[in-house]
Amino acid sequence: GAVLERMEALLTEVEALDEPVRSQVFELLDGVDAVHRMALERLGAELGDDRLAELRDADPAVAWLLDAYSVGIDERRAAEEAIETVRPYVHSHGGEVEVLGADRGVVRVRLSGACSGCTASAVTLQEGVVEALRKHVPGFAALEVEEDGVEAEPHPPPGPTLVEIRRRDE
Repeated sequence: GAVLERMEALLTEVEALDEPVRSQVFELLDGVDAVHRMALERLGAELGDDRLAELRDADPAVAWLLDAYSVGIDERRAAEEAIETVRPYVHSHGGEVEVLGADRGVVRVRLSGACSGCTASAVTLQEGVVEALRKHVPGFAALEVEEDGVEAEPHPPPGPTLVEIRRRDE
């Protein structure tokens, strides 16, 4: 509650700082974050999945921290489970989605079929995929999409196609 509110207020103040101070503060925060991630990954490896699950279940704050850094979580499996929840929707648009990998909150997928190369369809499908990943992958940060290279039918223009009309004597 109060700690998170204070952090939000401080973040707003930092974002208002002039350069290069703002960049230096964010670089410092990124460094602290990297040390936390490294230490938590080492602790997770030492403790093992069973002990991590016990700690997660016993304390919501510990669960939040471990989830934020994806410690003890098979991110790829979680991403696959998330994709399964939206697969019928993707199929209904004539497409397919495949998880290529997941690491440190970044999930890579391949879109293929009718959704590939079709801007409007791809955006709609990506939004659904992102929503599912947010719900099912602790620490989800970003989606990287690779298309299968199959040329899709372009969208027809929104209205009648304009043609140039000339007089016959031209």
